[in-house]
Amino acid sequence: MWGRNFMKAYEYVAEVLPDGHLPIPDDIKKILKTDAKVRVMLVLDDEEQEWRNLSKNQFFKGYSDKDAVYDSL
Repeated sequence: MWGRNFMKAYEYVAEVLPDGHLPIPDDIKKILKTDAKVRVMLVLDDEEQEWRNLSKNQFFKGYSDKDAVYDSL
């Protein structure tokens, strides 16, 4: 074999603690060995982008092909 690493993935939502740490749910802690190596990936919500997309979508909902006449003014 070519030294493949097989991994299991667990997903959960966590809030960053005041000291900057991330909590690990108890059910995941139970299966971790104390010397386990894990791969961590953070996925952050971009609320500002979500608002921009919502605003753009709402604007274009009210846009009609009839409004194209104003594009050339």
